[in-house]
Amino acid sequence: MISTKLARLLAPALTAFLFGGSLGCGWNSADHSPQGARQENEPLMTVHLFADPVQVRHFSRFRFVYENPAVLQDLRQQEGLDEVVEGARGDQEAFRRLMGWVRDQWEPGRPDPYPPPDARIILRDIRQGVTGGFCAQYCFVLLQAITSFGAPARCVTVEGHEVIEAWLRDEKRWVMFDPLYDLQVIDAEGRVLSALEIWEHSDDPSVLRITSGHRCSERQSTYLDRYRHFAVWLRNDFVSQPMNFNDFDRYRVWFDPSGVGTEPSASLTTSFALDLYPEQMAAP
Repeated sequence: MISTKLARLLAPALTAFLFGGSLGCGWNSADHSPQGARQENEPLMTVHLFADPVQVRHFSRFRFVYENPAVLQDLRQQEGLDEVVEGARGDQEAFRRLMGWVRDQWEPGRPDPYPPPDARIILRDIRQGVTGGFCAQYCFVLLQAITSFGAPARCVTVEGHEVIEAWLRDEKRWVMFDPLYDLQVIDAEGRVLSALEIWEHSDDPSVLRITSGHRCSERQSTYLDRYRHFAVWLRNDFVSQPMNFNDFDRYRVWFDPSGVGTEPSASLTTSFALDLYPEQMAAP
């Protein structure tokens, strides 16, 4: 389902397509040969809808790669994660407990040297005083803790910060978890939201609030403003397929429905929410 805000942003692009000509190709009516771009004063070609747009089924143009949970069973066993989630009533409660557990493992510090995105190495090196960890390290550990239970999870970059999204299997939707600040964002009905849903309310954040018991030191309005610009990571298989820090931008897809284009040059962009949330938004 497309929100009102998203539909408003997409409208100019749709109008340009419908009235902007014939896909950049003209036609010579004298000898029936193509002549490149449409000539000035040449009438526009009429293109009727081939199908009811509501019935057209779209798919994500990107391939998401998730870690095999079997690779993360050592983490799950060594850290006693089954005890953390024991008795949880559904994925939301289980993942919320895991988030609290991750936040309790260390206090934020400078990750220098920067540890690889492997939860076991991060935990080992921070506990031994080799390095520190801030938002990204909390995210990598929570991401892999959740994935060890067979649930998809992925990193999400917002303005100056990292969070994750996890797929609630019992609710069939993505929701955001911020392990550094130990919080989620909820709407007026108390429903926990995804990064996209937070973005959809960015023009009126007053209807949102941060969950209680959080560790966020900045004003709520400042925090929520970070979600005006976000990117979803295409990969989380950091353990079985190691990568370097300078590879991260290759696998971020920035959501940019306005087409402003302020993303890093190595990154991908999309104006289609379905590219990032195909499980929820694809037409039946």
